Amino acid sequence: MRSELLGGLESSVLGLTTTIGPILFFLGTFGAPSLAAAFWATLITATIVPAVRLLLRGKAFLRYSTRTASLTAYVALVLQLGVAIGGPSSGGFGLSANQLLAGLAAGSLMFAMASALILLSGLLKLGNIFKMIPSTVTAGIGNSIAILLVWLALKQVMQSSSMAAVTASVMLLCIGVWSKFQKQVTALQFVPAILVAVVAGLAMSLVVEPAPLEHTHAVVYDLAWISVRSWPSVWNQAGIAPLLVAALPGTVTLALVMILESFTAASILEKRSGVRIDPNRELLVMGGTNLASALLGGVPCTGAPLVSMASWIVGGRGLLAALTSLVLTGALLIAIGPWLLALPAGIVAGLFLIQAPMMVDPAFKNRLASMLHVQHWRKNGETDLGFWITVVISLVGIFGSLIWVSFVGISLSCLVVLRRVSVNLTAQWAYLDQYRSHRARSLDQLTSLDRMVHHVGILRLTGHLFFGNSARLAQLFDELHQEAAAVVIDVSEVHDVDPSGSDALVWLIGALLDRRLKVVLTGLRRSSSMELQQTLQDMAGVEYNIDMDRGLELCEELILQNSDVMGTRQTVIPLASNALLSGLAPDELTAVLLLCEQREVDMGSELFHKGAPADGIWLLESGSVSILAGGDNDGAASRLATFGPGQFVGEMGYIDGKPRSATARADTPVRAMLLDKQALEALIEQRPKAVLKITSNIARELSLRVRNVSALLVNESAEASSGWANSSLGAASRF
Repeated sequence: MRSELLGGLESSVLGLTTTIGPILFFLGTFGAPSLAAAFWATLITATIVPAVRLLLRGKAFLRYSTRTASLTAYVALVLQLGVAIGGPSSGGFGLSANQLLAGLAAGSLMFAMASALILLSGLLKLGNIFKMIPSTVTAGIGNSIAILLVWLALKQVMQSSSMAAVTASVMLLCIGVWSKFQKQVTALQFVPAILVAVVAGLAMSLVVEPAPLEHTHAVVYDLAWISVRSWPSVWNQAGIAPLLVAALPGTVTLALVMILESFTAASILEKRSGVRIDPNRELLVMGGTNLASALLGGVPCTGAPLVSMASWIVGGRGLLAALTSLVLTGALLIAIGPWLLALPAGIVAGLFLIQAPMMVDPAFKNRLASMLHVQHWRKNGETDLGFWITVVISLVGIFGSLIWVSFVGISLSCLVVLRRVSVNLTAQWAYLDQYRSHRARSLDQLTSLDRMVHHVGILRLTGHLFFGNSARLAQLFDELHQEAAAVVIDVSEVHDVDPSGSDALVWLIGALLDRRLKVVLTGLRRSSSMELQQTLQDMAGVEYNIDMDRGLELCEELILQNSDVMGTRQTVIPLASNALLSGLAPDELTAVLLLCEQREVDMGSELFHKGAPADGIWLLESGSVSILAGGDNDGAASRLATFGPGQFVGEMGYIDGKPRSATARADTPVRAMLLDKQALEALIEQRPKAVLKITSNIARELSLRVRNVSALLVNESAEASSGWANSSLGAASRF
């Protein structure tokens, strides 16, 4: 209980500067006539709104308060509507009385609509989508708000005497000095720098600014400021249709800004405390809470990370801490209300200036500082795309309203994201310079494949195939390299597909077949989409393989056979031509073959098993042997390499004498010769020169295998499977 009470106290005191945000913003934007409405809105959002949130069963540890971005968007909306439907202005910086009343009534109505949109988003379970809104949007909006805060501070100074600028400057100086002291003295960390700045500002204003900008002698609690009571006058004065046309962009923007603020606060709490917040549930609670605020005359309230973390750190994480903060904040507002309504212009300007740097995105500041330091404004590639989008949004903020800043920022960022998504959801064509099969190749074959990398196109489809990326599949047909003779389309990572995506993929395969290309479809059985399996399993002219590795091997064989280099699918290669025996003299060759033992291995049987003692080197005369990462009987076991006639396997047992590190299984009936340990020992005694040549051939073959596997490592490491790729390299040189 003590921790809960202390957490409520901590968050109430620390959050007071954000709690009085409506008073500061209304005073800075609309002038003294808005102070009564501002105090009413502050009282509602500090007491009634948090209570409603708790009744809606919102997370108690995530505290709500007024936030700069959403409050600025709301004030801009009130200002826009006040000018549009409130009649002629009285001149000056503020609104006339009629404009202010019309703007507050229409603004609260649009605020209610924005809250309803948030509520609807929660019902439609769009929370995870909103969590994907690009950070450039929030960064640009933050920068624009920082510019607006500086303008509001200048406006206060221009409306008052030059001494107001002195007070604001002293407050900024106190923030900087006190922050440095806090790093040196631990005890000072418990006193917020902003509190010190406000106290210094008050002391300074008593000296240089004895009379506040406007005097308010009493706090008036007028139920006339309940917004819902003024809505009929808006309907009668402006009409609902013209109002929607004028305010819809601002209303949507306000809803998005509120969502972004709350989700940012939730993300900070999740990272710092380890708790998890359901985004859809949060949308429902936020929408319902702010709908009550709009009805009663409050302003937008969203998750406040500073206040929430202050309470969490000292142990205030439950309902009691939230209730304590609510009661204390309400009592403080009632007690110091008259002084809040009589803040000197210098203090108001200082508070605006203090908040402005906090609104600038940290990553944006760091990148800008780096550019200024090195005097270089461009990085390689598109790494600074987000930075320049933020710059554009910020510049729009200088010359336009915050409403359109937010709207342009969201639109621009989403267009960039959609462009990237349209490419990445279905990937792009890759070729043999990025992917290779695990088939072991000779030097001539590797050289030939290097020359013909564009003869095989590889397309890996991932995620969801739906109407949003179906057009992209049609574009891929035009982007395939003209030299391509075969393609591998892998669908093992496709999760689901709708009719549009299915039709588009069928069209792509048909178009490739019409171009007389060899089409190999892999991973169909491994795909989690049953609809895709049913659609593609019986397509005429398509060859199917269980995985992309075997599909690649098939296409490699095709292009090798069409070149001047033969593939590995020859029926028989004489043992005299085996790579292990290259360079041996006729008498040495005869001696080796006399010591070998003829072996016949049925398809699916093992030549040797992982963990078994090494029994010798196998020289392959016919058939195909795959090295598998394990000894299970599943035909889909991970293939490390495949060898064919004229090659050999199992040589590392001769070199290090250790047990087998992988399993060798016959893909087809195999005929081979086994050069066992006893034969090798006899050769060492009788034909040492022949053994030296055999050892040299092993070294050369291992070098080729390393080169063959290295073509796989770059791509596989990019797919977060570098451990498997490294193990395949080790296994390829040990079995």
